[in-house]
Amino acid sequence: MVAAGGAVLALLAKAKGLLIGLKFGKLLLTMGSMMATIWFYARGNGWSFGIGFVLLILIHELGHAAAIRRAGLAAGYPVFIPFFGAMIALKGQPRDALVEAEIALAGPVAGAVASTACAALYFVGHDKLFLALAYSGFFLNLFNMTPLPPLDGGRVAALFSRRAWIVGAVMLGALFLVTSTPQLLLIGLLSVGHIVRRRRQQAEGDPAPEVRGEARRAMAWRYFGLCGFLTAGAYFAHALLNPR
Repeated sequence: MVAAGGAVLALLAKAKGLLIGLKFGKLLLTMGSMMATIWFYARGNGWSFGIGFVLLILIHELGHAAAIRRAGLAAGYPVFIPFFGAMIALKGQPRDALVEAEIALAGPVAGAVASTACAALYFVGHDKLFLALAYSGFFLNLFNMTPLPPLDGGRVAALFSRRAWIVGAVMLGALFLVTSTPQLLLIGLLSVGHIVRRRRQQAEGDPAPEVRGEARRAMAWRYFGLCGFLTAGAYFAHALLNPR
């Protein structure tokens, strides 16, 4: 009995060590990818901008994490991807499309608040670094509101319009023609996979409960209101950065 108890304790100690190792590994991945992304953006814009911009991305992801936890779900550690931003794992499925939309919208809302704070710091100290961060933050979150999955806007707009992805696809295609940015092609491929998967779920009978019309209209107002705020923020920050 004593030997068996010792074996059980040893097994539990190993399991605990493995769990601690897994958590440390995830934290190491977050910190490592964060430092790599700071270095990536600092190369052409300086370390101050690189650190500030990555902090804006982190605040965006923390907005998602807070909404995930409010929904009673678990959130993973954020992982940063240079030029793409970051992602945070959602462990579990939202109970309906409204919860999914609220989780998606929380990131750009947090990003808008952080970008506005940068703009306020510019008006206090007149340091153009904060104005550049404000513009970058407004623009990044506005791009994220494009109504095309897997971008945040695609997950929000799907609640009140099943055909919103068509507008998003046109916008993404136009951006690619103007900028020739290869990352947009990858986003497009991911979008195709997401749309095909969602249509298959609908064809098989998606068990998620239907969202009431009032909630759909309220989310539409929040979506377009945030898009308008981010557009205005990006426009005015750009105008201050590049006065005529």
